[in-house]
Amino acid sequence: MYRCSIGATLVFMNAANTVGDVLCALEAARASLRMSKAELARRGHLPPETVRRLLTSKDVNPHFTMLTDLLRPAGLGLFVGKLEEPPEEARPRADLVQAWLAHLGAPLYGSTSVKADDVPGPERVIAEALPLARQDATVARALPVALQRTRTRLDFPLLRRLAKERGQGRALGFFLDLTSELSGDKDLARQARPLATELRLRKRASQFFPVRSPTERRLAELKTPPVARRWGFRMNMSAESFSSMFRKSRAVRP
Repeated sequence: MYRCSIGATLVFMNAANTVGDVLCALEAARASLRMSKAELARRGHLPPETVRRLLTSKDVNPHFTMLTDLLRPAGLGLFVGKLEEPPEEARPRADLVQAWLAHLGAPLYGSTSVKADDVPGPERVIAEALPLARQDATVARALPVALQRTRTRLDFPLLRRLAKERGQGRALGFFLDLTSELSGDKDLARQARPLATELRLRKRASQFFPVRSPTERRLAELKTPPVARRWGFRMNMSAESFSSMFRKSRAVRP
């Protein structure tokens, strides 16, 4: 994992991110400094056409030294530092995360497989659930329920930090906004706002779930809820899919 600093802001990135995210941060910093691409190229000792291609093409794969040559003139840097997040190989298993979520009130199976005393704090549970929610539609539908039921005891700054460390800041922003819409709790939308800075670092929407075929891609274009589009996602899951589970969970409270 690495941290890309933009002024006083730290953007946490990991393997889930791409070099495109770094280039987006570079382009945002260049624009804020009102520096032309030609001037950035001059300061980075690179040909102008190379820099222009890096910042405009979707299919680029620059080597590390080229990136560092361009980051410094834009006031950016990559720093290696120890984070509180465990190494990827030490991440909890998917079934364990689902069991933790069930203890938070999410409509998932598995709560009896772990003791309540062994469940981490809700911020850690939700942060660990974010990557899983992008792979498992059932977890994605259940996550707003867990957020709603733990909202009064969440340390939101901690939750935002843990989500960013896992490369899931935008995903958390989406789920907070979505839960706000489903529940009517406007404070959740306010807690999502600090994460909106990540939107400005992206040029195009990305798939929330893995897409396995052109048909799934077309369905994602049709079904994506407006709140997901606002956070730069496309997904093959309608707003009704989320609201249906949310309504049922409120009708049958634990």
